[in-house]
Amino acid sequence: MKAIKLMEALMRRNLFSLTYGSIVRGDVKPTSDVDVFIPDVVPSHDVELALMSAGYNIISREVVQATPSYVVKGYIYVDELTSVSFPLIPMRSEEEMFYSLAGKADLDELMKDVRKPGINKELMLIVPTEEGHYELAIEGGIEEAAKVLSVDPNALRKRVYVLKRRKEIGRTGVYRSILLQPDDSFESVLKKLIDTSPSLRRRLKEYR
Repeated sequence: MKAIKLMEALMRRNLFSLTYGSIVRGDVKPTSDVDVFIPDVVPSHDVELALMSAGYNIISREVVQATPSYVVKGYIYVDELTSVSFPLIPMRSEEEMFYSLAGKADLDELMKDVRKPGINKELMLIVPTEEGHYELAIEGGIEEAAKVLSVDPNALRKRVYVLKRRKEIGRTGVYRSILLQPDDSFESVLKKLIDTSPSLRRRLKEYR
C-alpha cells in the first residue's frame, strides 16, 4: 500500500506520520488521494531527504493556507494522487481535530488494517463494518454523528462548514497556494509570508 511505504520511509528518519481519509475509513476507490500527514512542525529538508532516500521522485512542492487565519502547510507530491503534508507553524487543537473527523490512523494501525469512522467530501459519515461500511448523511444528524466520532458537535459543525465551502467553490477557494521553485525551501517561503502578513504574525504570538 502506498501510504504504508511512505510512512515507513518517514519513520526511518524518525518522522512520525498519520494517514487519513478513505483508506482509513474503508471507502477507498482507485481514484482516491493518498494523504500522509506529519502532525508536528519539522524541518522540511528532513521530509524531502526521507522521501528521496526511499527512492521517491518529488514532482512538486506547495505551500497552502486555506484561510488567512488557518495553519500554513507544506505539501510534497510524489505523484498526482499522493502527498505528504506537514504544518509549517504550530497547529491549533481544532485544526488537529479535522484529521480525526476525516478518519486517521498511524502506521501501526494501518498495518493492522484498523478501520475508523470519518466524514468524506460528500458530507457523508462513513462507518466501517466487518462486511464493508455504511453511510449516513451528516446534515440533519450532527449530534448522532458526533457521538459516533466521539467529538464535540460544534467541532463537527465547523468541519461540515469547511467541507461545504470547498464543495461549492473548489480548490480556487483556498486563500493561498504557492508552488515552490527548485531553489525555494518551505521555510524561506514561510518567512516571506510572515514578513508580509499581519494575521500570521498575530497568530505566531500565540506560541511565544
